Formats: sequence, C-alpha cells, structure tokens
Amino acid sequence: MRSGGLFMTVLILLSLVLSVFHLPEVFADWFSYWRPQWLLLALVLWVQQVPQFRGVLFRTLFAKHATDDGTLTRRVLLAVWLFGFYVDALLGDPFGLNGAVFASITLYLMVFRDRLRLQSLSQQMIMIFMMVFLSEIFRGYIHNAVFNQVWDLQPLTLAVSSMLLWPFYHWIARRFIGASLGR
Repeated sequence: MRSGGLFMTVLILLSLVLSVFHLPEVFADWFSYWRPQWLLLALVLWVQQVPQFRGVLFRTLFAKHATDDGTLTRRVLLAVWLFGFYVDALLGDPFGLNGAVFASITLYLMVFRDRLRLQSLSQQMIMIFMMVFLSEIFRGYIHNAVFNQVWDLQPLTLAVSSMLLWPFYHWIARRFIGASLGR
C-alpha cells in the first residue's frame, strides 16, 4: 500500500530544508549556482497529485464535491500562496514574492493537468526548465528592484539543474505514489 500523503509531506519538508540549507565555505562559490529549485519540483508533484489524495486533511481541504464550482482551484491556490509566505520568511525574500510565483505556476499546472500528464519525460523536463527559468527571471527582477541586486547566470543554472533533477523526482514519485504522473 502506497501512502501518497506521507510521501508528499516528507518531500515538502525535505524541500524546505534543502532550499534554506547553505553550503559550507569549503565549497566553491560557483557550486551554489547549481542548486535546484527543490520547492518548485515538489510543487509540481503535489499539484499533479491533489485529486488522488485520500487523507483526512487533504480530503477536507481539497476534495472535489458535487457542488464544486472551482473552489478546489481556489483552495489549492490559497494553500500554495500561504506556503509561499512561509517560504518568504525562510529565505528573506520580499513578502508575497514566492506566493505569487507558486500561485502562478500552480494555476498553470492545474489548468493544463491532463495535457501535462500526456507529456513524455523529456517534454516534462523542458516544461520544468521553462517554469523555473521564468520564475527565477521574475525573482531576479524583483530582487534587482528591491535590493539592487546585480544580474548573473543564476536563473539559467538553477533551471538547468532543476531540469536535470526532474527524472529522479519523477522516478521516486512513481515508486512511492504510483504510475499516475504521466509516461
């Protein structure tokens, strides 16, 4: 018996830890540029699995009822936005930045969920690259406007490393959740 809710909870908590974990000074500075976006990868898996969760908390918050007129999408977007506020506090980003990024990616994933499940693994990798790259460009723009931070290659390297990590995420999720993630 597979427990998708437990797996996703552990994955999100591990993603939070890995996102705020700073490498020791022994590592070269360029090594920090190749850190994948753990939270966005966990978010993609979570949004793909929202209809399949059967735990009490997920059933209460995200179950689709007979009278559901889009409230499932609103509840998921609210949960992701609040999760983004928590990430803003952890990372020291401007308040609402990660909420906006997470909510926009979640809306895209929920609208095109059925179409995205038909994609091959290489197509999903390209989708992950584009989502992470665009979100990091937006995040870099906000950081430049708020903190006067200089532009660098970090959006590109984060997108490439996240794209290369996606097959591993996909394999682990298929192993623990089931074969409902696409091809």
